[in-house]
Amino acid sequence: MALSAPEMKKSPTPKEIVIEWIDHILDRKKWTGTDLARHSEIAPSTILRLINNPKHPFIPTLSTLQKIAKGSGYPIPKRVMAALGGPEDADVSTDDDREPSTLRRVNLRMPQRQPTVELRHVSSLPAALQSAASPRREGYVPAPAQLEGDETAFAFHMPDNSFGMWFKSGGLMYASKRRDPVPGDMVVITDKNEKTRVRLLMDITEKGLKLSKSMPEKEDETMDFEEVKEIAIVVVTVRPI
Repeated sequence: MALSAPEMKKSPTPKEIVIEWIDHILDRKKWTGTDLARHSEIAPSTILRLINNPKHPFIPTLSTLQKIAKGSGYPIPKRVMAALGGPEDADVSTDDDREPSTLRRVNLRMPQRQPTVELRHVSSLPAALQSAASPRREGYVPAPAQLEGDETAFAFHMPDNSFGMWFKSGGLMYASKRRDPVPGDMVVITDKNEKTRVRLLMDITEKGLKLSKSMPEKEDETMDFEEVKEIAIVVVTVRPI
């Protein structure tokens, strides 16, 4: 299924990056801002003034983000940590997170939000050859309808031109690990050397996978199970304009 390419926001501010992450958590958990605050053991006003008033100058501290990560089960992305200019092990406390008495027990109805999935960085090169300067792309993109609510779903950009004219390098793809792949599925595979490839799964044997990297398909590659770090099924592709 092909979709029109989504518009990607350029140069978001640190606060926008934090709000994007919080919105993603609320969407995946189906929580309100107050729900997230309760699970994170922080004041509801800390979350509500972020998502309900993006122009408010308040930006949460790293210690607050760590509470949100612990309460939601979603680790702080490097993108968020870098935006705030702090290390992952920062231990910062502040009085900004105290709950004003006028805002206690506030439970505002959340506006309808666009479902999102994580946008991962992948590369066709082994880890040792991947550029340290290459962007990690740890953001979020709108989720197709069939992936809404799928906790295993993620998006990525096609890492090479293995399928030539059908799927150009850089095209956006969406994948899911909701079920095990079967012959006939298009899969995205990352090996233990962090090299990622997109292939058509031809067969599964006792030792590993038989794959095709061409269309029409033909068995032209094999991969032992011991080489595989992660495998997911490609569900949606977005052809570059």
